[in-house]
Amino acid sequence: MLRFEWNALRPGDHVLVHDDANAGLALVDAEVVLVQAAPVENEIGVRMAHRGAASRLVRPRRLAVHLAPVDPTAHCWRCADIAATATRA
Repeated sequence: MLRFEWNALRPGDHVLVHDDANAGLALVDAEVVLVQAAPVENEIGVRMAHRGAASRLVRPRRLAVHLAPVDPTAHCWRCADIAATATRA
């Protein structure tokens, strides 16, 4: 996510997050629940909802977050890795 998009996020915004707790770095639906303003780059807290499990609050890194819906022209090494793994299988 570009820095200006990151700093424009507000509580209630819907995003997709590459879950570091998932070995496949899958994209998980999330909602921005807190924004802490900072001089260069805000800190964001999102609530991630997992199927069949309790949701959890995480503070993802900017480059692990996508606006929803995902922009297919944006480059993301995590998405590229997921796509490459899928084509090898």
